[in-house]
Parts: sequence; C-alpha cells; structure tokens
Amino acid sequence: MLKGLLQGYSRRARREASAESGVESGQRFAQALESYESGDKAKAEAACCSLLEQAPRHAPAWSLLARIALDENQLEHALECYAHILAAHPDEPDYLVDAAEIYRRAGHLARALELSEHALVLRPQDARAWKVKGGALEELDRLDQALDCLRHEMELEPGNIDTHSNLLFLLSRADLLPPAQVLAEYRRWGETYADPLTCAAGPHANRSEPDRQLRIGYVSADFRRHAVAYFVEPFLRHHDRRSVHISCYSNCARPDDITRHLRGLADEWRDISALSDEEAAALVRRDRIDILVDLSGHTSGNRLLMFARRPAPIQMTWLGFWDGTGMAAMDYRITDRHADPEDEADTHYREQLLRLPRVNRCYLPPTEMPACNTLPAQNRGHITFGSFCNFPRISNDALHAWAQILHRLPSARLRMMGAPSGGTLDRMLEIFDAAGVYADRLDLVGGGLPLDVYLQQHLQIDIALDAFPCNGTTTTCQSLWMGVPVITRSGRCAASRSGASLLTHAGLAHLVAHSWDGYVDIALGLAADLPALAQLRAILRERLRASPLLDAEGFTRDLEALYRGAWRSWCARSARSGQAC
Repeated sequence: MLKGLLQGYSRRARREASAESGVESGQRFAQALESYESGDKAKAEAACCSLLEQAPRHAPAWSLLARIALDENQLEHALECYAHILAAHPDEPDYLVDAAEIYRRAGHLARALELSEHALVLRPQDARAWKVKGGALEELDRLDQALDCLRHEMELEPGNIDTHSNLLFLLSRADLLPPAQVLAEYRRWGETYADPLTCAAGPHANRSEPDRQLRIGYVSADFRRHAVAYFVEPFLRHHDRRSVHISCYSNCARPDDITRHLRGLADEWRDISALSDEEAAALVRRDRIDILVDLSGHTSGNRLLMFARRPAPIQMTWLGFWDGTGMAAMDYRITDRHADPEDEADTHYREQLLRLPRVNRCYLPPTEMPACNTLPAQNRGHITFGSFCNFPRISNDALHAWAQILHRLPSARLRMMGAPSGGTLDRMLEIFDAAGVYADRLDLVGGGLPLDVYLQQHLQIDIALDAFPCNGTTTTCQSLWMGVPVITRSGRCAASRSGASLLTHAGLAHLVAHSWDGYVDIALGLAADLPALAQLRAILRERLRASPLLDAEGFTRDLEALYRGAWRSWCARSARSGQAC
C-alpha cells in the first residue's frame, strides 16, 4: 500500500520545499532529492541531516529521511522523522496520511486511525486517507467498516482499478455479504474494466480439431518461492507431452531459484513482466495457445486485463485466488465439489464452474520438511494447539473460538506463528483475556523465519487450528504432512471451504466443523484422547501420501481430461457456428 500512497512523492516534496523554505534551503533539498532518486541514499541522508542542522523544522527533509528509513524497513526511525513533521505541521493532510500509513505498517493501529480520521476531518475527499483508514480497520478485523472505507475511496477515484480489486479481495476473504451481492461487485469490476476490451477482441485462428495436441498456457506472478509453487510443480512435471504442450507466462518481477526450477518443467517459458497487457496478449496469440489459465485472480501482479483481450479461445481461472474474476472473457473457474458444492455455488460466479472429479489442487511437500516426531503432549503432559495461518486471515470470531478452547482445557497452550504486534496484538490479547486465558499460555512466534526453522515448529504442535473465514491451504497441507491434524470451519464462500476440501480428501472429514460450537467440540474431542491422537500423528504422513492430495500423476490426468472436455465443447460450438476460429 505504501508504494501507492507515496506515488508522486518527488513532485510533492519539491513543491513543499519551495513553499516553506528559502532559495538556498530549497536548492539544498533539491540536491538531496536528486541524490536519492539516483540511488545514492547515503549522500541524500547526509544532505538532509546537514540541512536540518540549519533548518530543524524543514518538513521535506524529514520526509525524505523517513522515505530512506522505509526503504530499509526501519519503521520506528521513519515514525521519529514524522514526529518532527507533525510537530511543525499538525494539520497538513498529506503528512497526516503518510504518517498514518507508517503507523499502520508498524502495528500502531489506534494511532493510524487517529491520524487518518484527523486528515479526513480536514479533507473529507482525500482518497488516500480513506485507504489508510480502511487498511487499519481491516487489520483490526472491523471488516464492515473497512469495506465502507473502500467504497468511499472508489467513489472518489472511480477509475482506480486497484482499489476495486482490493474491494473484491476483501469481499472474497471476509464472507461479509451474501454470494449474490459479491457476484454483483465482481461483475461490476468486469463490466467496467475488462468487458470493453473483450468486445474489441478479434477471432482466433486455432485449429478446431478435438483430439489434437493442445497448447496450454499458464499465467502467474508467483512462479517463484511462493505458496502457489507447491501446487504448480506437480502438474507441470506430470503433464503428458503427447497430449499437451505447456507454455508458462511469468509476470514475476524478481525471479529466484524456484523460478529457474519451474522454467525447466515447461516446454516454453515467456517472461511477460516487462510487457504491457496488449503486448502480452499479442504474444499469447502468436503462440497459438488453445487454453489460457490464470493462476492469480485478483491478487498482486495479476494480468487479468491481458485475459480481457481474449488472446486464447478458452480461458480459465484457478489455484491462486479464492474467487472468480467477474470477466466475460473468463470462461471457466476450476474447482471441486467440496469447495464449490454443485447447484449451491454455480450461481456465485460469472464463470462456469468446472469441477475436478477429486480435489482441486495437488500438493508437493518441500524437501526441507523434517521427519515426523512423536506426539509432543505425551512428553509435556499438555496439549499444544498451533496456528500457522497468516494473521490477517484470522478473524475475531476465530480468536474467540480459540480462546474458548483454551478456557475449557486449562492445561493447554497455543503456539502462534507469525504473531502480530502493536495494536493487532492488543486486540488479540483482549479477546483471550476476556475468556480468562492469559498471555502466559500463549507462545507467540514472529514472522520472517527461514523455511527450515519455520517447518521445525510443527514438531512442537499437537493440533493445528485453521483460520476462518479465509481457510489456510499451504499451511494445512504442511501441517498434515507433519502428522498434525487440522481443525477447520466451513462457511458459505470458497475461501471458507478450502479447508473442507483438503481435509475431506485426506480422509479427515470429521475434522470439518459447520459452526463455532462444533469447532470447539472437535478440538476438545481430539485433545481428550491422546493415544488416538498419537496414532493419527504416526500414520498421517502415509495417509496423505496415499491420498488424492499427493497423487500428482492422477491429478494431472484429471486436469488434462477437464481441459480436453472444454476444448471439445469449443470445437463443437465452432462447427455449429461455421467459424474456423
């Protein structure tokens, strides 16, 4: 978010510098700014410090020092800089909003709300202030209010596609509105930004032969060290090259070792990160792709507006996002009957649902996974519950359920990976305190651990607790592979049913709850029978290995059959319409 908030920073900084300082100070600041923009941050920092010795209230210099601190992720230093700015300019909306966003990033959510609301009193039509306020409210799990802020932001910047995508992202993970209303928002996005491009698309020259080798294209910004990669490698590796030819279109700005590895599994690799949507669409057309598959949805780095230009005759969305796209150009969404129950979910998307016969994804455990250990509770004498989900996925309702579990099992502990700080942590602790569960029963582990260290944490957990309404996916698969059963709650949207899909195909459907009371009861039931829990831990990895979740070859055959069925339908439609495209 900060990148977007600080767009136009240099232009604004020069304007503010010339407005509040003399010619000499303005020239010195301009030199500091030029040093920063040329990449010499040390020279820029030194120049700002020198200028502040002569003019200690020079806000642009403090602002540039804060920007340098942010580049180095030194949030507290940036806040110190903004303390000087706000002391001199307590009622300047631009400074208030910038400071509010830094406070939000640092976890000081109450202060972020205070500053953004002050800015909105001074300038109610400030879209940036609405953005920061909404971000802080979202982290406080006040999602209905965060949604209201996004709507204000959209009204003020009606053509901002990123803001509209952020709204869709929130709706998909938060389960705030009935599915019909969510679909209406997705359709509005598609009709506003994508459909006009689709109307201008030309016909395709692909040969409509039902049984020929298909040219499949996968498009993603996450062909890198990312959770999506655990689910991409299995089908890239096992595709039948006699039946399909695979091209990957990578929008990855920072390729890594995983990028290089995945590249070796594709027949063709196209880096589209530097191409415009129009250029990328033209490339796909030249490659004569028959089925183009989006693996990003409305997540960062997506190329949905490339899909809007309909470069391939069949287009699908899958894997990297919980929901559809809202576009007329996206023909299908790949899913399964547990994530999207038949009849019930078919009207929730603009795309037609294509259900794989088993699970909707296949998992590849990382090679760094340690061997499973015996049940920790047998040595410790108490159950340790664990959470591995990203904290923004964990709602207050889920925290209340976790607190209730610990309240009813006074000997138990909770170990939380990626634990929050600042105001978010305060919010969480208040919930546990209200249930009579105090901080000395919570083991809070910060984020940013190396992968091998992170994976070792599973050796200390007896039972994992899934997030809601946005269930975990990679975290659930990792826990199961380590012999740690996961308790999930199923809801009304796909984001809250992914856990049900994974656990059902792992033979653990009895760990899927449909209410919070059921969630708590399942947790207490597992914890009450240590011998059974120990036996499950001992066999869970092999059970997972034998399940559809790890059957890469069988999964890929199912996926190819799904592609072939969609292709034959297109060929039949083409024959009926008399088109060669």
